[in-house]
Amino acid sequence: MLSLWALILLSAVVMAWGMRIDREIEAANEANRALEARALAHSGIAVARHPGIGAKNPFLHGHFGRGQSYRVTMESEGGRINLNYWLAGEDPQKIDYLSKYFALKGLNIQERKTLVDCLLDWVGPRREGRRIRGMAESPDYPIPHRPLQSLDELAQIAGSGPLVSKQGWQDELTLYSSGPLDLESVPARFLALVPGIGEQRAARFVKMREGRLKGSDNKDDHPFKDLPDALDCLGMSQTEVDSLSAFLKFRDPVTRIQSVGQSAAVIRTTEAVVNKEANGNTQILLWIEN
Repeated sequence: MLSLWALILLSAVVMAWGMRIDREIEAANEANRALEARALAHSGIAVARHPGIGAKNPFLHGHFGRGQSYRVTMESEGGRINLNYWLAGEDPQKIDYLSKYFALKGLNIQERKTLVDCLLDWVGPRREGRRIRGMAESPDYPIPHRPLQSLDELAQIAGSGPLVSKQGWQDELTLYSSGPLDLESVPARFLALVPGIGEQRAARFVKMREGRLKGSDNKDDHPFKDLPDALDCLGMSQTEVDSLSAFLKFRDPVTRIQSVGQSAAVIRTTEAVVNKEANGNTQILLWIEN
């Protein structure tokens, strides 16, 4: 009887040991798959950084054995609102545009004026006193007097609460584009805020742009041949656009790349903002691992 109990106990120990080994093997496999997924996401970024790769290029989707793949999306950073650009120099036209954008995000007139004044105090040079709706500098509220270094910094600025409390508030903002809105990627709602354009012209332009993209075999994903072609679709003359040079740009070289790597059921995402320079070099401006 004692021998039987000893055998049962030994069997239980062996089974427990076996289950532990199985768990350790599975954990090691999971870790390996996570590394593979991350490496695949990085491979997608490397492909997209090539100056000859556009948003419709088939190499942005890679599939390999054992459930391994990467898929990449690319978009011009010029379709976002560059806060540092619109605040720089305290240009009344650019400040008015930024205020209109805050209105688009649901801020009332007092909230907009407060946020704009606090932003200008934050990024502008030192001056006597503060702006009317700004917040006085103090040990508890030090003001750096320099351009924003990250979007997260915005939450530290007085008056930013009505904006940063909104879900996804960073999704339309940037610090990395060339500044003006890119005609090849700007959403209609942003284009409509530009003086002289309005909602109807902006909607018509974006509809025409999207129609060209859907019917195009161009792997570089450029809806317009050149700036005159874009202006013709916008229905504006070169003279009219020259007066809006602070607002509009054609083909911003800064691109946001998102790459999703997958190994079996494990997924890892890497996001990068790169400047595809005219000389063929690419400069990484932002790198995010998710």
